[in-house]
Amino acid sequence: MTIDGVSQSTGIERLVEITATEAGVRVVIRDRKLGTELAQVTVPADELMNVLAEQPKGAQTIAGGGRALEVEVRRNEVWITIGGPDAAVGLDDLMDAIAGALPS
Repeated sequence: MTIDGVSQSTGIERLVEITATEAGVRVVIRDRKLGTELAQVTVPADELMNVLAEQPKGAQTIAGGGRALEVEVRRNEVWITIGGPDAAVGLDDLMDAIAGALPS
């Protein structure tokens, strides 16, 4: 599933793609205008859902395959960063995308 987002550091429109893999969920940040993949990481789905559900204060880091996904929940918005590229997306949209990507 693809979610519309925006970079918090540059204001540039982003797309965030969520897909299921054997290792969890793959999160890809793309430049909306160019369609270029800026960064991607695969993280355990349960760890990501726990951060979204519990909404701890500050940024949380989830390791995945040599890279890390940094997640910060701010009310109904989620800031995600993979290395340098970042995107802010709606909390409900992200949770729906993860739930929709995972097998029932």
